[in-house]
Amino acid sequence: MIVGQRSAKVAKYHQAHGLDIPILVDIDRSVIKHYGVYHRLGLTAFNIARPAVFIIDREQRIRFLYVSKDQTDRPDHAMLVAALQQLRPPRPGSLPPAADAPPIEPVPP
Repeated sequence: MIVGQRSAKVAKYHQAHGLDIPILVDIDRSVIKHYGVYHRLGLTAFNIARPAVFIIDREQRIRFLYVSKDQTDRPDHAMLVAALQQLRPPRPGSLPPAADAPPIEPVPP
């Protein structure tokens, strides 16, 4: 998770919610800008990142991307689960995905 808030605020939220994931506090927003989700000014935003989801595989390739239209837009839960399941290694004895199964396409920003 990458956030552009102050580290004290992020630490408090992290502890309060018992999150078990690393959080990068991007004070100067350089990472947020690098990923193209920086939102300088808008009706509901000032100097923050657009909510976005990047699913990155072990080879550091972006396999799924969702950039929200505004601060209230979020991707559908089922869409995220499907994208993550495509990255899961097959279990021993399991069948491979059907050849005609449609690939997960990133949602354009």
